[in-house]
Amino acid sequence: MIILGINCFGHDSAASILIDGDIVFACEEERLSRKKHTGAVPLNSIRVGLQKTGLKWNEIDHITYSWNPTITYLSMPKFGIRFATKIPTLLREKKNFSMEENLGMLNYLQEIKKLPEILDGEFGTGKYKFHWLEHHLTHGASAFYPSGFENAAILTIDGAGEWSTMTFQEGKANKIKKIFSVNTPHSMGAVYQAVSRHLGFRFLEGPGKLMGLASYGNRDSDEYEKVKKIIHLKKDGGFKIDMSYFSYHYSRRTPVTSRFVNAFGPSVLDPGHWSQKELDLAAAIQRRTEDVFMNAAKSIQERTKQKNLVLAGGVALNSVANGRIAESGLFSEVFIQPAAGDSGTSAGGPLYLYHQKLGFKNPKKWRSSFLGPSYTEIEYEMELKARSIAFNILGDDDLYKRAAKNIVDGKIIAWFQDALEFGPRALGNRSFLASPFIAQMKDTLNQRVKFREDFRPFAAAILEEDAHRYLTHTEKNPYMLMVFSVNQEMRQVIPAVTHVDGTVRIQTVNQDENLKLYKLLVAIRELTGHGIVLNTSFNIKGEPIVCSPNNAVESFVGADVDVLYLGNFEVNK
Repeated sequence: MIILGINCFGHDSAASILIDGDIVFACEEERLSRKKHTGAVPLNSIRVGLQKTGLKWNEIDHITYSWNPTITYLSMPKFGIRFATKIPTLLREKKNFSMEENLGMLNYLQEIKKLPEILDGEFGTGKYKFHWLEHHLTHGASAFYPSGFENAAILTIDGAGEWSTMTFQEGKANKIKKIFSVNTPHSMGAVYQAVSRHLGFRFLEGPGKLMGLASYGNRDSDEYEKVKKIIHLKKDGGFKIDMSYFSYHYSRRTPVTSRFVNAFGPSVLDPGHWSQKELDLAAAIQRRTEDVFMNAAKSIQERTKQKNLVLAGGVALNSVANGRIAESGLFSEVFIQPAAGDSGTSAGGPLYLYHQKLGFKNPKKWRSSFLGPSYTEIEYEMELKARSIAFNILGDDDLYKRAAKNIVDGKIIAWFQDALEFGPRALGNRSFLASPFIAQMKDTLNQRVKFREDFRPFAAAILEEDAHRYLTHTEKNPYMLMVFSVNQEMRQVIPAVTHVDGTVRIQTVNQDENLKLYKLLVAIRELTGHGIVLNTSFNIKGEPIVCSPNNAVESFVGADVDVLYLGNFEVNK
């Protein structure tokens, strides 16, 4: 059974391929098109996926798409009646919504229905059956089926899918059942996005930055008290937003209303120079998001009595909130798959169809996040020779020893290995790596390579067996989607990855999930006594994570990085 999954016409387009229950390929379109967060039909990803798996178009049995426009159409009258006075603004601005914006989907409902025609026009007529699936069910499937849990509570939370913004689901064996939902316009994803824009950040990239900025604010401020009155927690586990403060559900120009501005001040036009009140607002919206997560987690645990939880949806990329749930002890284990946002629905669709609709049992545990394109040593060598770049070819032992020595000596290395990661985090195959032991390394990386805001923390990759030495909580976290506190005695040992609030976004590494990164960490531990490294994405500002050897060499040449490791090829500047 071969199933192709697609996400597009929104943001973070992606394609995934399932063969007999296994996701064998998954890739975001941005990595190939080089346009960040692109919502375009993932034609490049499909082509590469077919090439990698050796499949032909006419061998595909089913295609899934992670949005059901019928649900959207059926709910439009209800939305129209409730927000009748906003319809003129919505229609006037509708043509200006970009594909990647939340409301951009309104411009593409007809194209969604025509997607089979678009694909056949590109690849030829296939034998497949096409399925439009409910968005949040594909989110839930993307997390539950690969989790390895026989049964689990499923919490999905995002900007909006059709009309739902949060759902409670329960997974048992090979079946998923939706048991509760919160609907548009009440959306924590949209609120978080709106506040990030109010504080001066760009659409889509703002939420991740806001999470880092929040640590500089006071969590017990007057702003938090005001935010609590706007975002109400409900006893059923849901939430209700006072929509008189927001306009994201009908306007592109500004996501907040004059009432919000009166309460919190004017929108920031010069990000980087925030007042304490604005920093407190960042902390307030982050804390209230955590409140929503905890309220939902408690409710879903009470409803399902499940001991395991899986999370998905764009808001499940909030690693601070995820960490709070893990630390709470409400669940024995918490699993979040690496592409928790919309790109992950391209994998969730095939999994949902395969198990829920077609009835196949025994879901297979996620084996790896490294599901994208991969390249050979020959391709590495050809790329370097084409540019007349000198290189050394290292044996495996020398590779890890020399890379570790360079890191410990304070050099910044570009580390390109094997297949591309799926999801927004660099997990050790497309990474810039540096010493976490040098306090100024954060500033050095920002000034020389990343050119990003100085308030944003860098993550760390750590040997799974050593995590207890550094962290107050040691939940397995291979996909860098949880934040935990650093043990007090270790904060001065790893200052470059310890955030201002004493936390770190962590990736735990073992031999099964990333053998090469594991061996590098062991080599660092042999030199320093600490198996930990600063890990950030291999890209420069404004670009997606590198995908190919060509991308890697171009980025290396253009960035102030000391050494490139392209497989076993070492390039020094």
